[in-house]
Amino acid sequence: GGGEPNDAVADDDDKEEKGETEETKRTVRSATRGTIPDVLPKVRKMALADRDVLEKGTKAYTSYVRAYKEHHCAFIFRFSSLDLGVLATSFSLLRLPKMPELRDKKKLNFAPVGPEIDIHAIKFKDKNREKARQKRLAVELAAGGKNAKQIKAERKAAEMAQRAKERRVAEIAKGRRVHRKRGRQAKMFDEWDELAKEERLHKKLRMGKITEEEYRRQMYGEKAGTKEDPEAMSDDEDA
Repeated sequence: GGGEPNDAVADDDDKEEKGETEETKRTVRSATRGTIPDVLPKVRKMALADRDVLEKGTKAYTSYVRAYKEHHCAFIFRFSSLDLGVLATSFSLLRLPKMPELRDKKKLNFAPVGPEIDIHAIKFKDKNREKARQKRLAVELAAGGKNAKQIKAERKAAEMAQRAKERRVAEIAKGRRVHRKRGRQAKMFDEWDELAKEERLHKKLRMGKITEEEYRRQMYGEKAGTKEDPEAMSDDEDA
């Protein structure tokens, strides 16, 4: 009828507008690609420098996860479709918190900070809050419960990982190719051997079997060019 030409014009306008909208989206995506700053590493650095940022991020993450899971509109907020690992990254978490929802951490798409980072050593910038935290931590460690044992174990693991990292840096500085063309399992075995060697040398140092200088020489290769001490080497083999 008489309205058909107008309908055709309207359809053309709709198509043109839709085309302009898609073109605008493509233009915006193209213009912003590579220009939007990646703030997540900066926030992670802030969390490493101030426990307040660390704790707020963790609390926000756990609250978000539980609110999403317990939402009444489960048909819209599908918890099974929520990528908990990517979500943790978006909150700039250093490590995943202990939650029932995160039991199978290995399958999550999340990269925590290195094992050399001691989370328990991160301080509050607020001196009063940090002083109060240290008091609570001392009481908890003195109590010797399950949590205290875990804290000590995590601290020890972080200390050993930091030393292993420093050794690798020292090796690279000397021009050595650390773990070149070696498999992941071989690297892991090498690192465990290094950690075991460090434990043995620490034990000898405490018992007075070797000097501080000898410990550094065997551990970090200081005073390169000197010969190995036969007595110390035999001790090392007997350990």
